[in-house]
Amino acid sequence: MLASPPISFLCISCLVLGAGGFAPSIEAPPVTSDAPAVTSDAPALLPTFLGRHNATVTVHAGDTAALACHVLRLGDKTVSWARRRGADFHILTVGFHTYHNDNRYTLSYEYPNNWKLQIRYTQKRDEGLYECQISTHPPQILRVYLSVSVPEIEIRDPRGAAISEAFYRVDSTVGLQCVVTPAPPTRPVRWSRAHHPLTTQPERGIRVDTSLMGAGLSSWLHIARAAVTDSGNYSCSAGDAVNTSVRVNVLDGESSAAMQHSTTDGGSLASCPSPLLALLATFHLLAAS
Repeated sequence: MLASPPISFLCISCLVLGAGGFAPSIEAPPVTSDAPAVTSDAPALLPTFLGRHNATVTVHAGDTAALACHVLRLGDKTVSWARRRGADFHILTVGFHTYHNDNRYTLSYEYPNNWKLQIRYTQKRDEGLYECQISTHPPQILRVYLSVSVPEIEIRDPRGAAISEAFYRVDSTVGLQCVVTPAPPTRPVRWSRAHHPLTTQPERGIRVDTSLMGAGLSSWLHIARAAVTDSGNYSCSAGDAVNTSVRVNVLDGESSAAMQHSTTDGGSLASCPSPLLALLATFHLLAAS
């Protein structure tokens, strides 16, 4: 007579048969302390701009423009600057390198994240739209509009009329007024003749007086007891980008007798003489030289 199987074995057999056979083995995942992998497309890890989009930067002509571009989490990407003029698109800088034949454009990096474009000696033609780009796919773009303020400048006679040529008698006082509106904040008004600066020189009878005039600047140039040798081109400037000039003719008695006298300044002649009188003055100046 066979011995009966143990009760415990019978119970296990019942459980296995009820489950349909032996269950497959399942391996537990390995224990690790590493963080789960995150794809590079995660928005929290992509480069981004810090600052206001579509900003406007305003500078005065002749000053240096600084266009800021703050970039966070740049990583292995590259920052570039470009200028857009309608359909035209010109690369200015890529990384730290400049790709423009105008050396006024430079990339100035300010730690920790400002890829700043600088434009020295700004002119009106520099005005327009600039783009800072990050080399993601598609590129991220920060747009900055540069506005260049150019003051108006003109030379006037003692009557307040704008002139480009003036006539004076020998021994009279030359009086020229240079008016700049609005007043440039960083550029003083300067007088010059043939690129040589003119300042107050009492021994030569030269006096320069500059003062505020409303929202602008007024600068007077006076030359006492003018001589024929004081004839020439005189320039007034407020920086390299803002300047104008006038032709001064100092005539002796023979030539000035044919000219019309000004009713305002006893020493000055008509600022805009007739063509015949101007021709007479020109012949005299050529003969004197």
